[in-house]
Amino acid sequence: MSETTLSLEEVKERISHVRTAMLTTVDERGTLSSRPLTVQRVTDSGDLMFIVDRSADWFSMSVDPANVAIVDEGHTWVSVSGRSAPVDDPALLAELWDAGSDLYFPEGREAGNAVVLEVTADRWEYWTTPNRVSMIVGLVKAAATATAPDIGKSGTIEL
Repeated sequence: MSETTLSLEEVKERISHVRTAMLTTVDERGTLSSRPLTVQRVTDSGDLMFIVDRSADWFSMSVDPANVAIVDEGHTWVSVSGRSAPVDDPALLAELWDAGSDLYFPEGREAGNAVVLEVTADRWEYWTTPNRVSMIVGLVKAAATATAPDIGKSGTIEL
């Protein structure tokens, strides 16, 4: 992998169609625990918002270290490090609510279990690979020239 510089906007664009991410937090035992969540919003500054169940055993009302992992169809991997905290704002919850939210919360948003969880990002790290044809051409070229293949790019965006 070679170092390159993509902007936050470019990385966000690469994953803009991805709706599912893995949120990792520290559990009550002090170990890492992950779960899939639906991405409701990625802000201009790189923060992520989810709608979660405040009664979930992993949920915390405090500000906690968090990491969000997002992968598109195998060409972009993103790791967002930061802090998670609930945002108890009915207007924001209403703004983020969609048909998928109705599936997870059939009692509706007014029932009180749904809350917005925001991950305030400190850093985005990314790894990218070219499309399959470019990857094969690069591997063949590397084999023919006895050089290391360029299998993608990586970088870090500090926020």
